[in-house]
Amino acid sequence: MRVAIVGAGRGGSEMLRVLHDDENIRLVGIADIDSDAPGLSLARELGFAAVANIDQMEPFDLAINVTVSSEIADQIRHASDEKVEIIEGASARFFYEQVARRQQQKERADRVVAELEQLNRLSRQLDATDQLNDMLALVLKEAMHVLDMPAGSISLYDRESNSLQIGVSAGFSEAFDRQSAWEVRQGGLTERILASRVPFVVDDATQADAGFRRSELLESEGVISVVAVPMILGTEIVGILYVDDFRPRSFSDDQLRMLSLLANDAAHAIQKVRLIKALRREKQSLKQFNEELESRVMARTQELTRANEELVRVSQAKSQFISNMSHELRTPLTSINGFSELLLDELFGAINEQQRAYLENIHTSGKHLLELINGILDMAKIESGRMSLDLEHADIGRLIDEVMHVLEGYAAKAEVSFEIDLEESLPTVPVDRTRFKQILYNLCSNAIKFSPESGVVTLRIGCAEEPAIGETAEGEANAVRLSVQDQGIGIAPEHIERIFNPFEQVDGSHSRRFEGTGLGLSLTKRLVEMHGGHIEVESETGDGSCFHVILPLEAAHRTEAMTPAWAEQLEGESRLEHTTGAGRRAYKQHGVEADAPLILVVDDDPDTQELFTLYLAEEGYRVCRASNGEEALARARELRPFLILLDVMMPGKDGWEVLQELKLNAETCDIPVMMCSVVEGQELGFALGATDYLSKPIDRRILSDKLASLNLHRKPRSGPVHLLAMDDDPKILDLYAGSLPSEQYRVHTAASGSEGLSMAEAVEPDVILLDLMMPEMDGFAVVEALKQHPKLRETPVIVVTAKELSVAERMQLTGHVEELISKSSFTRDQLMRQIQHFEQVYPQRAGLKDPVSGLLNHRYLQLRLGQEISRASRAQKRFSCVLFDLDHFHRFCDAAGQAYAHTALRKVGEFLMRDSRGADVASRYRVDEFAMILADTELEPAIKVANRFRYSVEIYPFPREGELGETHGLTMSAGVAVYPDDGESPEALMQACQYLVQAAKEHGRNRVAYFQDGEVRLT
Repeated sequence: MRVAIVGAGRGGSEMLRVLHDDENIRLVGIADIDSDAPGLSLARELGFAAVANIDQMEPFDLAINVTVSSEIADQIRHASDEKVEIIEGASARFFYEQVARRQQQKERADRVVAELEQLNRLSRQLDATDQLNDMLALVLKEAMHVLDMPAGSISLYDRESNSLQIGVSAGFSEAFDRQSAWEVRQGGLTERILASRVPFVVDDATQADAGFRRSELLESEGVISVVAVPMILGTEIVGILYVDDFRPRSFSDDQLRMLSLLANDAAHAIQKVRLIKALRREKQSLKQFNEELESRVMARTQELTRANEELVRVSQAKSQFISNMSHELRTPLTSINGFSELLLDELFGAINEQQRAYLENIHTSGKHLLELINGILDMAKIESGRMSLDLEHADIGRLIDEVMHVLEGYAAKAEVSFEIDLEESLPTVPVDRTRFKQILYNLCSNAIKFSPESGVVTLRIGCAEEPAIGETAEGEANAVRLSVQDQGIGIAPEHIERIFNPFEQVDGSHSRRFEGTGLGLSLTKRLVEMHGGHIEVESETGDGSCFHVILPLEAAHRTEAMTPAWAEQLEGESRLEHTTGAGRRAYKQHGVEADAPLILVVDDDPDTQELFTLYLAEEGYRVCRASNGEEALARARELRPFLILLDVMMPGKDGWEVLQELKLNAETCDIPVMMCSVVEGQELGFALGATDYLSKPIDRRILSDKLASLNLHRKPRSGPVHLLAMDDDPKILDLYAGSLPSEQYRVHTAASGSEGLSMAEAVEPDVILLDLMMPEMDGFAVVEALKQHPKLRETPVIVVTAKELSVAERMQLTGHVEELISKSSFTRDQLMRQIQHFEQVYPQRAGLKDPVSGLLNHRYLQLRLGQEISRASRAQKRFSCVLFDLDHFHRFCDAAGQAYAHTALRKVGEFLMRDSRGADVASRYRVDEFAMILADTELEPAIKVANRFRYSVEIYPFPREGELGETHGLTMSAGVAVYPDDGESPEALMQACQYLVQAAKEHGRNRVAYFQDGEVRLT
């Protein structure tokens, strides 16, 4: 709107002032006939038209008449368009007041905006520093600027001493800064200032009614006017902001309001610094605590390591003791049983009936003692974990027939009969043949022993549905139940548990009626449990006993588990991208992975090569082949496989020659080799590098059969076969000489290894019988020396020992053969178990080690998880699996960089390795995920373990974790799943863990999630 002002006096001048910068008005000028009117001069200064008459102006829409003359109004109408509006008199005054008020509001708004900008700038400056003095100096400087005052100070309040102390000051002398703290006195000025919570203003301290008495220091500094603003944060007193001047002053409300805002900023700055210092102290305390904790953990770890080493040493000593006792006990039994048998066979002349009775007593006692020794050694092997089962699906009926054939004579002698009730169409059962027959023999011989004359022992076998073995569909059998019932003396209920304790009998007195050591049932119970079954007893005193053996129909854990409802929420393959075994077969669509372990199959039979290749490829391994020894050596040097499956019987270079060259070559000597033999039952003999193998005590007929199998008598020679026997026991040497007919064998004896080698060079025997346990030079050294001798290397060697051979000793004899399997009876599961064993023994070569964290990787975890499930299933035990996920790790990688991300992963790996038990398995599962298998661990302790590791990550000061902008930096979420409640297969357990981790993240992260009563719980 175009506006003209008529009248340049005081009223016109004021109107010009309020309208000249209004954005909604275009002022065309001001008119007045008085050339000295002040409004005309102002108009010229501001650049507007200043004229004497209204008709000299450019056209306008509104005229403001401030002359209060009606004639002027007529002149305006006459000089301009009729549409022009005129404001005059009271209307002009009202218009002026409204425009002036709006102008004041605009100016006030501008001041507020300027103050906010000023506060915002100050806040940014305060955020840029964490030094308290710098912060307070910035606030004080701004306060002095706002009030335009030359001096000021900020005093800090100490709650403990109820006093104030100068923090910063400006505009005063050095003496002012050096003043000591002053106490806040009750009723004093400082208390009044703090209690008021509003600015305390003194315009002129020299006036009597100022209400403020200057101290000597303020008076000496010349302070006249003061504004004191209390700095209070919530209910906490922080200090006081003082602004001073050396002359009287007055202060506007805007200034005081701005000063209050600055005091509030100062209070927040002080609080921020205090919090920073407290956090630093806390972090330093946590760091010191963590270092002390790490130191204690390291010390404890060293103690545990020493204890573990001592346990290993004790275990090794125990194993060595068992081995030595086996030799020391069985060796004299060889003489007792062997010589008594020779005499009973009347090889050295006839014997009378009394002599025969005595010899039969000796022979029977020797066999009884041998059974006792074997039972003790078997029990010791079970307790030390050295006994393993060779499970195969066997025909139970045939095994029962074999046991009954052995027990017929014993039952007839005791005048006890057998009744056998065998269910028709009984399926094969996964058992160790030898151990199953031992179980059956122990139960049946006990039943015979405790049955009265003309008694009956009943043996029943059939399928059963056993809840203790595992859940099945209704009416579906999952176990076989074998029951042995007698009609003997029975067992009192309170004594039933005792009969399974080693060396304990119900009647332990010297006058007891029945012989025995009390070891048979204890050993039987252990063997049944090793098969994954259990044994039950029903008995009443005087009414006989019935022993029930329940064995599972499936040896391995079930892989087809019901999928829980929560698992359906997972998104298929993305959750299983790192699984192996059955899971990998189910979800893998693109063949074998490029980085899978490479296995070299060496066999001259194409069908065998194809079979091995199919088995291995299906399990996710890469396979290469060789058909003869030369090709095998070349491919081994070229490809450096993880493992070699080597056939023994091949044309040209056989497996043993290939093995020797592999071990002599520096490029291939460290490659594990699994030998594949041809004939079942001769595995140990081949593995020993010997022609055959005998165990003490020696059976004369078995020895004769072994020698006959060598066809030594068919060789073109004259005279008997020369046999060299090496043994440090002269009785054993006498037994050899007496056992073998002189017309067929000429026996040479040597009492030591060195003597035997000398005699072998002189005699060049046709066959050598070699004892492993000899002083000075044992059988191992003799075998090695024979292999190096050009004339003796082909001499057949039959190893004779009572020693329990360890894996290391077998490797020593064979020339570093890691394992040997029988091609005639092996199964895919057996092959896979052996290869997975090698992967665990050589994780680095098999690619099972994670190079970043130092832990084993997800493939190793899957192997161990399957084994742990199998073990827990057989033993009816539970264990826990924990999955950890680093929160915001991808953001941390982007912000901190790969080097710091790898450092964090290595540190987490150290936490897991440092605080894990020896039986636990820790691995890096995926990029930012870690997993643990907690053996024999229930849910509650597993949650505690998960929380311990979560807390370790939470409190540890990872470098650059501040880049996340999180309060606590890097944290960890975890899920705990329990076998078999949350899953019965490796895939199901890991799916449960992943679901729980996802739930923990959805509920705020840095939590541990688990299932309880079918619902997800969080800690």
